[in-house]
Amino acid sequence: MKKHYSIPVVLIVFNRVALAEKMLKCLEKIKPETLFVISDGARKDVPGEPEKVERVRALFDRLSWDCEVYREYAVENMGCDSRVPTGISRAFEYVDRAVILEDDCIPSMDFFRYAEEMLDKYQDDPKIMMISGSNLMKKYDIPYSCCFTARTYTWGWATWKRAWNHYCEDESEWERIQQDGTLSKTYPLRTRYYVKRELNYYIKRGKCPWDYLWWISCMGTGGLCAVPRVNLITNEGFGEDATHTQKKGNYEGKVFPMDFPLSYPEQVKRDHKFDQYDSGLNPPWKIVRGFRKIARKIEKMVKML
Repeated sequence: MKKHYSIPVVLIVFNRVALAEKMLKCLEKIKPETLFVISDGARKDVPGEPEKVERVRALFDRLSWDCEVYREYAVENMGCDSRVPTGISRAFEYVDRAVILEDDCIPSMDFFRYAEEMLDKYQDDPKIMMISGSNLMKKYDIPYSCCFTARTYTWGWATWKRAWNHYCEDESEWERIQQDGTLSKTYPLRTRYYVKRELNYYIKRGKCPWDYLWWISCMGTGGLCAVPRVNLITNEGFGEDATHTQKKGNYEGKVFPMDFPLSYPEQVKRDHKFDQYDSGLNPPWKIVRGFRKIARKIEKMVKML
């Protein structure tokens, strides 16, 4: 790793002091030359939150390395799904590429080198919309250092201004994608059922998460997300104080070393096999889930005998 990391880092923080401290220690190892600290304002109805927000912000008052710091601090609470994209947009007013980290997405050191090399490799390819640091498909062996998918994975990622310019908050984009055949071209029938159910749940309530809007935006352009061969990010934000990830489920979040130099696919082409290993995109049908539930009950009864 070079003495100073040349890729600008956009860091999203809020009220979790311990996570912000851990992320700061991580950044101290790479010493980014440019850092954007994006912070939401405290919620008025949450006791003690203003103090926590200020404690987090104070961590970035004096850094231990020479760094150009841009502080984007909201005066009032905007909510995660407004603060994150507006913060990213603000950063891209100054730079043309960036690594983007939320305070709970702790990267391995290999992630930073991987992100930098991938940003260089695909900077002029409009098909590539983002570089993800997460890969939770443990059963699929990617033959290269990365593969490409139509889904977006934003637990630690990187992108360019030219890609983020396509970010669209207008939910009519989702309607267009369904009506003009884009969704049908992107996903097979079974997967479309899940995607439509998942996105419509939020769209109908007028509260679509920012990362889902980014997913929609990427689908709208026919863009791809580059996924690393191994997982390079650990999400440590699960819990009651999380915005979207209260339950951990079977998530492990182990990180693994990335082999360098990187090996690239011969063509920028979507890897449909990777999508098949995404249980989120391919949940079992209700009848299958029903049989599994019955089987678990029978197994439990047998153990009790």
